[in-house]
Amino acid sequence: MISQFGIPRRMLFDLQMPGTKLGTVTEQAANTLGIPAGIPVIATANDKAVEALGAGLLAENTALISLGTYIAAMIPGPTNPKSTTAFWTNFASTPHQYLYESNGIRRGMWTVSWFKELLGDDIMLKAHQDGHSVEEFLNREAQHIPAGSEGLMTILDWLAPSDAPYRKGMMIGFDARHTRAHIYRSILEAISLTMKNRVDEMCAELGITLDNIIISGGGSNSTLLMQIFADVFGIPATRNEVNGSASLGAAICVAVALEVYPNYNTATKKMVRIRDQFEATLKKQHLI
Repeated sequence: MISQFGIPRRMLFDLQMPGTKLGTVTEQAANTLGIPAGIPVIATANDKAVEALGAGLLAENTALISLGTYIAAMIPGPTNPKSTTAFWTNFASTPHQYLYESNGIRRGMWTVSWFKELLGDDIMLKAHQDGHSVEEFLNREAQHIPAGSEGLMTILDWLAPSDAPYRKGMMIGFDARHTRAHIYRSILEAISLTMKNRVDEMCAELGITLDNIIISGGGSNSTLLMQIFADVFGIPATRNEVNGSASLGAAICVAVALEVYPNYNTATKKMVRIRDQFEATLKKQHLI
């Protein structure tokens, strides 16, 4: 790659293991940034890797589903598989480990925001009067809608991939029963069902079976969405007290580097706190 793009080697950093002490804050940097000189500078990892670590993703029978504008699932593992189709391999924050990232949803939680904005100012006023965010207001309405949204199905996503530029998202099955609460729940179900398919494809290629899933990102604040995930996957769905876990993962790297904890397993168990866990309530997963 260096020869192909003509990049001088001296312009590239040497890769370091997460948790490596790179040096200390210099006097010049301290004067510029307002950070005390002499504080250790510790290497961490890429954003997805520290997010997985901060979510407590250590076991190979657990998947992390990261709910962002782009939604993807991650599973840790010890090897670097070649020529995969359902996932790609990244370096994990834990040294000598890898992180498998599934195919995802390009406009994932973006779709929720898109629908919310379509509803206009009236719902914002109603939500404010009730003391809730618009999302929580919609969650409260949608929790009264049966699983399956009474036949209303959303097919994601709202952004076509480069290899299929004419692909479109859609909502099908409308009738006179359907309200904004049905549409909202249908979007949440579509997110969960799509990720179930993506995770199943990844697990089949890895030859593993999941025991539970962790949900991170702002979408995990929705109790309704957490329950839908548990019902769709048919296994427990967990969310943590810190749902934006990348910064916590970086802090875990620092804690290990400074020997606050002896290793990543101990640091993760001490620093990652589970908020609650949702059990599957549907007798048969195909009800959704």
